[in-house]
Amino acid sequence: MARSSILKFVLRSCYFTLLILALLDPSFGEINGTIRAEGRDIFLLVDVSKSMDATDVQPSRIEKTKFEISRIVNHFTSDRIGVIVFSEDAFMLSPLTFDHNAINLFIPRINSELLPAGGTNFTPALELAFDKLTKIKTSNKSKVIVLMSDGENFGNLDYSLLNRIRRNGVNLFTVGVGTAEGSTIKEGKSLKKDEDGNIVVTRLEPDLMRKMAAETRGGYFEVHSVSDSFVDLIKQIENISANLIDQRTVTVTANKYFYFLVVALFLLGIDVFFTVRTFQL
Repeated sequence: MARSSILKFVLRSCYFTLLILALLDPSFGEINGTIRAEGRDIFLLVDVSKSMDATDVQPSRIEKTKFEISRIVNHFTSDRIGVIVFSEDAFMLSPLTFDHNAINLFIPRINSELLPAGGTNFTPALELAFDKLTKIKTSNKSKVIVLMSDGENFGNLDYSLLNRIRRNGVNLFTVGVGTAEGSTIKEGKSLKKDEDGNIVVTRLEPDLMRKMAAETRGGYFEVHSVSDSFVDLIKQIENISANLIDQRTVTVTANKYFYFLVVALFLLGIDVFFTVRTFQL
C-alpha cells in the first residue's frame, strides 16, 4: 500500500505540473512565415466647394457624399484607401492606408469650410491622386480614383493629365451628386446671390464628368434622391483585380502547450485506472 501511495503521489505530481505548464502557454522554436497584403489602392476625391451644401439631395450633397464614401471604406476592408478634398485647390485629408478606422474618424469632419472659398477645379485633385498612385511600385491596374462632385468645374481641365491616367492604366470613376433641377445655397441666414443680386441656383452638371470617364475608359455614376448607382460603382471596383501591395517575412515561436496537455491527460488516465484497481483489490 505504501508503495502504491508513493506511486500515486509521484504520478499526480507529474500530471499536475504538466497541466500548470500547459496553462502557462509555452512557446519555443522558431518558424519563418510570410505575410502577404493584397488589395487595391483607392483614392476618394471629394468636392467640398460651397455648392455641395445644396439640398437637392437630402440632407445635402456633401452629407450624402460622406455617407457614400463611408460605404466604400467599410466595404473594401482589405484595400488601402486615401481621401483628398478639393475645391479650387486640393488637400490630402488621409494618405493611402489600411487603417479604415482612422479614415472613418476623418469623414464626419468633411465640410465646405475645410478649404478657402472658391470655385471647383478638378485638375489639382486629379494631379495629386495620380502623382501619389504612380509613385507606388505596384500594378497600375489595381489603382483606382473616385471623384465625387456636382460637376460645376470652373477651372481648366488638363486633358493631358487624363491621357496620362488612361495610358498608365489607372482606373478613374466619376460620381455626379445632385439633380438637374438643382437647389439654392444658404449663405449665413440668407440665400447665396450672384454679383447682380440674383439668387444662385446650383445644378448637377454631368457633361464634363461623363467626358472625363470616357477619356480615361472609366465610368460615370450618379447619386441623387431618385437614383443611386453607387452599388454599380462598388461592383465595378470589385471587378478590378487586387495586387500584391506588401509582403514581409516574419519569425514566430511555435506554441507547444498541446504536448504538455496530452502527456498530462495520459498520466491522469493512468491515475484513474490505477485508483480503480486499488479500490477493487
